[in-house]
Amino acid sequence: MPVPAPHNQILSLCTRNDGCTVPQVAEALDISVGTAIKYITTLVQEGYLENCGKTDSASGRRPQLYRLRGDAGCFLGLDLNDRYIRAGLMDFRGSMLHTFRDDEFTMEAYGSFDRMCDLLRKAIAETTEAGRLLKGVCIALPGRIDSVTGDSYTWFHTPGQSLVNRLHEIAGVPLSLYNDSRAMTWGEFLLGAGAGCRSMLMINVNWGLGMGIVIDSLVYGGKSGFAGEFGHVYGFDNQVICRCGKRGCNETEISGQALQRILLARIRAGESSILSPRVLSSEKPLTLEEIMDAIRREDVLCIEAVEQIGLHLGEKTAGLINLFNPELVVVGGELAMTGDYLLGPMRMAVNRHAIHLVSQDTRIVRSALGMDAGMTGACLIARSRYIGERFEC
Repeated sequence: MPVPAPHNQILSLCTRNDGCTVPQVAEALDISVGTAIKYITTLVQEGYLENCGKTDSASGRRPQLYRLRGDAGCFLGLDLNDRYIRAGLMDFRGSMLHTFRDDEFTMEAYGSFDRMCDLLRKAIAETTEAGRLLKGVCIALPGRIDSVTGDSYTWFHTPGQSLVNRLHEIAGVPLSLYNDSRAMTWGEFLLGAGAGCRSMLMINVNWGLGMGIVIDSLVYGGKSGFAGEFGHVYGFDNQVICRCGKRGCNETEISGQALQRILLARIRAGESSILSPRVLSSEKPLTLEEIMDAIRREDVLCIEAVEQIGLHLGEKTAGLINLFNPELVVVGGELAMTGDYLLGPMRMAVNRHAIHLVSQDTRIVRSALGMDAGMTGACLIARSRYIGERFEC
């Protein structure tokens, strides 16, 4: 059962500040100290908050600090990618308790929906067997998620059937869907590189290209929840058909699939790589894992291809910085794991193309949560929805 207001405002305050005091609650909610004490006492009695003792204070009486109780419940978050599922179980305070993985999962493969449901059932069963109280589930999916119905219009969509309702029958607890890039954004904003910021862009460079936007500490979803389709903005006169059906989208030159296409073309044109024997002797598609492994082995051709993508990413990000003037740009996804091979050229292109007066206060960093950002964000969204915390605008 969702937490009623104004108790949810106090819990939300604790999620943003790792705890709160009575004076802080009274000021934030514009209520008397006596009323704040009453609300906090109720939350302590209900098992949501715990008294952590007196805080440090330079002068005057030291107030008591109240924090979320980790054992007040837990939340399950699933992050689905074109090539894997990562799932995490998080306690009420935000610590990851357990993770689940399926590295053989493929979104486009036959039976992928059933495979996702199997992992969901397994995670819920293990949570129940461990005696933990599951409060909510959030599944982060690529593509378009309707912010009103919560349904996916890109994956597992069946006209006339609600995907949320189908999955809720399995979960037995409140369940919601969310876009994967915006889930990464919420996770990175609360627990990763974006902690303490008020405005942030999260660019997800994985097999595809996505983005999340934080404005005034809230994730921007747009009217229908489809904001952030950075990958499907027209950016290149290359005549390459994108997955969305249009030509020249940013994703056609800035993504894992673009990296694969570029490398295949260059190797087949005669350029040398440690992947050359593999590409020229087999019709089996070259995987992103193989490319990433070649980069770790310092393959020059693969590094050059990533650097080319980094330059393109920086050119397009410069425009975003000019538009949004964010405090921070966080780059996540699998290609971000190449580090400065991607971010070095990206920063150079931003310096060249962004207005210096606008961009000088913008930091560009790699995701602090790495490949766990999506499942972390999904867990936090499940918690935000349970406590009634406003997290998007």
